[in-house]
Amino acid sequence: MSHKILVIEDNVEMCQNIASILKLSRYDVLTSNSGKLGIELVQQSQPDLILCDIMMPELDGYGVLHLLSKDPATANIPFIFLTAKTEMRDFRVGMNLGADDYITKPFDGLELLNIIELRLKKNDLIKTTFRNTITDIDDFFFKTKQLPDFQKLSDHRRSRTYKKKEFVFVEGEQPRHVYFVDKGLVKTFKANNDGKELITGLHRNGDFFGFVSLLEDKPNNESAIVLKESHIYMIPQQDFLTLIYANKEIARKFISMLASNLYEAENKLLELAYQSVRQRVATVLIKLNHQTESTNEDQHITVARKDLSGMVGTTTESLNRTLVDFKNEGLIEIFDKGLKIVQHSKLEKVRN
Repeated sequence: MSHKILVIEDNVEMCQNIASILKLSRYDVLTSNSGKLGIELVQQSQPDLILCDIMMPELDGYGVLHLLSKDPATANIPFIFLTAKTEMRDFRVGMNLGADDYITKPFDGLELLNIIELRLKKNDLIKTTFRNTITDIDDFFFKTKQLPDFQKLSDHRRSRTYKKKEFVFVEGEQPRHVYFVDKGLVKTFKANNDGKELITGLHRNGDFFGFVSLLEDKPNNESAIVLKESHIYMIPQQDFLTLIYANKEIARKFISMLASNLYEAENKLLELAYQSVRQRVATVLIKLNHQTESTNEDQHITVARKDLSGMVGTTTESLNRTLVDFKNEGLIEIFDKGLKIVQHSKLEKVRN
């Protein structure tokens, strides 16, 4: 489907010339010779991009952009100013109002088309929903690499299969990658001087981890070890930093892909603060059961008791007592190789 572009330009001849160039490039074009009519057309037709002259009678380009930016329905439409060289000192006003770019008059058709194509590509990327899968992450990198600020992104990113109990990285090492779990289960943890562990995260299919130290530009503040054979995808440090710092719109898009980890960490802190040990154990067991649904045919939870206690935020002794209570109440069964939930709805009631 062709992109729809609105041209707002009070000079009728220039407006027609711009429209002709855009139509030759198979864009669907709307035109307006006044700012007021332009705003009405935006609200009626929702164009994919707006080209707008700055100096116009009644309502100038600044006013058009200001009004459109106040309306949630039109605020995110890419907006490009058309400005004469004599107005260059003023174009920053428009950029501060939220304009995406500007084109200086006189301009040639190729320059116009290149700038429009770039802005449409960026907007299409921002509007695309990417799932947390390797295929979608590669698609995100491919489309982002087409933008000028991101042409140094890697063409390929490594992946590797880690065996159970193998370290992905160790606390104190200099970070080199952000990691994405394609399949498997990875534990991140801190160790104190007594060798005791504080589990900071449990990362499963679709989760990113290891990015906090890169953002802080410090050695790893935790270790990561594989609990179940895992296929892990690695994003190089430079690619990660480019996505975060080169452009705020692309950064916002990429951070939304990382955000589930942040929400999970926040929810875990709330659980530790407000739930009883019984509630926390029930919560962890339900989460682990959900994680094993697609990868474990017999639905057994096989995480070690030490790791379970760290996830719950209690001692191993308290965990064991609670598990025995759950068994006696008929909520779970305990086997040599792990445990299994047998009364899921009743365990949900304990959690709530």
